[in-house]
Amino acid sequence: MNIRCLPHLNTREAWLSFCQREVSCCFTEQPEALVDFQSNYLMITVLDANTRHGKQATKFSLGARNSLEPAWKFIKACDFNLQIMIEGLCQVNFDGNVRDNSLLKAHTELTVRKYFAKERSVISPGHLGRLLPLTSTPQHWDIQHLLQLLANHQYLDLRTEQLALPNSDDFMVEFKGIPVPEVQSMLVEIINQPEHWQVRPHPNDSKRIIVLRQDAPLCSFKPDYHPPKPKMAHRGTRWATTL
Repeated sequence: MNIRCLPHLNTREAWLSFCQREVSCCFTEQPEALVDFQSNYLMITVLDANTRHGKQATKFSLGARNSLEPAWKFIKACDFNLQIMIEGLCQVNFDGNVRDNSLLKAHTELTVRKYFAKERSVISPGHLGRLLPLTSTPQHWDIQHLLQLLANHQYLDLRTEQLALPNSDDFMVEFKGIPVPEVQSMLVEIINQPEHWQVRPHPNDSKRIIVLRQDAPLCSFKPDYHPPKPKMAHRGTRWATTL
């Protein structure tokens, strides 16, 4: 799933726009975080420029089993400012009764949890940068261009380029049984270990590019420079009557 990256969620207008989207999940740049409204629970994953996968990140869950009202009251109590929410949550002593904290004690139905995130594929926007679609062929290919194409599904005719040794070691031939790599897994691997990957024009087809892992051919595809179609439709917000 492509997750939208917003400049911030520090105003009432920004939260309204966020909650009107079909998928209430986004990255924010200031502060760096992943925000996700799952049913009645607000999930905040705190990121920074050094977060290379989600298991390094601290995650907060706030809400109530039977109502979204406690989570929404918490957002309003923090003046619709994600920065204030994160700063306050980071100061809460979770070794004791979290409701004794001044940030939370007024919300008697609010359940608050703190733990480490489990999603390995969560990368901080500051580390990764904004993966905008490519609009034309770059003069020199690099890993950032490859990430942009994969993240925005700008590829056609994806093929395996992996080679296997036959009985003779004197030459190598294409092994037809090797499947095409899964794009999402490949994207995560490139983000986590960019030094292992290379991309360049295909030596036998000028319309294709070839992807290599540790100098070994892995796959190739034709870049598609058309912008991807928007995937996040607007909807009526569930919180309109409580604002």
